[in-house]
Amino acid sequence: MKSTKTQVWVRIYHLLLEYWRPRAIFSKTRGLGTPLSLDDHTMRKNSGLFARALLDIDLLSPLPDHLLVECPDFSFVVDVEYEWLPPFCSHCKMIGHELAQCHVIHDQTRVPGPQHKPSQKTTPDDRE
Repeated sequence: MKSTKTQVWVRIYHLLLEYWRPRAIFSKTRGLGTPLSLDDHTMRKNSGLFARALLDIDLLSPLPDHLLVECPDFSFVVDVEYEWLPPFCSHCKMIGHELAQCHVIHDQTRVPGPQHKPSQKTTPDDRE
């Protein structure tokens, strides 16, 4: 069975510091995948440029580059960056190679070339 899921660190930019809590970040990132953990800086609420969460994502699902954070009185948009995504083939739905290297496509489109037979050497005995 092919797996299309992978674990990815995601950076969440412009998230207000009051939302740098595990429950809040996990709630906001559920639309991207299954939240697994937060890094130490995010857990300690070390103010920085971004909060960071480890998510289990399905590469078949869309990977948005922003999220809408809805609050009771207002809403705002945060930018999302995936730190690293493994190579994924959109044709055969496998992790490990991209479309340009897909063996399934290249094997289907390969045109067999002329068949070369091994050369036969003739000996003086064969000529007679």
